[in-house]
Amino acid sequence: MRIRAAKEIGIIGGIVVLLLALLFVNMQCGRLDLRDRMEKLRKRIEQERIGQGLKLLPWNLLQKTTGGVRSGPTFDPKLLPYRDTHVDIIGFMVGLDKFRNIKEFMVLPLPLECYFCQQPPMHDVVLVQMAEGEVVKSLYKEPVLINGTLTLNEGPNTKFFYVIKNARLGAGKEGGPLSPKETPQEHTLPHESKESTTMIEGHEPPKAKKDGAPEGGAVAPVPAPSAAPAAPASPTGPTGQTGQAGQTPAAEAPVDTSKGP
Repeated sequence: MRIRAAKEIGIIGGIVVLLLALLFVNMQCGRLDLRDRMEKLRKRIEQERIGQGLKLLPWNLLQKTTGGVRSGPTFDPKLLPYRDTHVDIIGFMVGLDKFRNIKEFMVLPLPLECYFCQQPPMHDVVLVQMAEGEVVKSLYKEPVLINGTLTLNEGPNTKFFYVIKNARLGAGKEGGPLSPKETPQEHTLPHESKESTTMIEGHEPPKAKKDGAPEGGAVAPVPAPSAAPAAPASPTGPTGQTGQAGQTPAAEAPVDTSKGP
């Protein structure tokens, strides 16, 4: 009886392991498929824009940048003429620490989930800083078109190789939709903390076909700064409407104790 029970337990255990392995393989294949679909979508939109006469900053030129956090970047000579010039680029939005009314965010050639939730290499990340008075209402699911002035940062301990300043945003596909997306916390990149210089290496997105080892360093994640103390409630909300939480209770009248009951 004991031998038979041990055999049955072994068979059940083997089936569980096999099912888990199949589930893992299925998830990996699904993510690889997502990566391929998103890359094809971006490239198709890029070709449409190029056909309309728009000159785009190519991702494959940015991805030729070598170096890492400690050494700093070494830019491809063909990228240097773009320095401090007006550029246009199409990519996917990734938030820093805000998901509504955004003035600063990142753009990648692929959605962040295509990197298996790991930090993408630094040569895949462009920091975008919106122009004065420009605010992006939300992060969007579809590829976006960013235009602004390209800054190339050099030197060791560089957190972002590329920054597009005075930026404006539109749909990647001309006349296309921009759908707000709900971004899980694990699908955001850590933003810079003024009090910390901790950095770690990132990873290239997995590819269906092996095409050599990646170049470049990694995005430098740093711990988020501690939350600031909550400000006292205001009677007027951001939309100018008075809410219950912001109302100030009326002061109670003093009690006259000179008279009897």
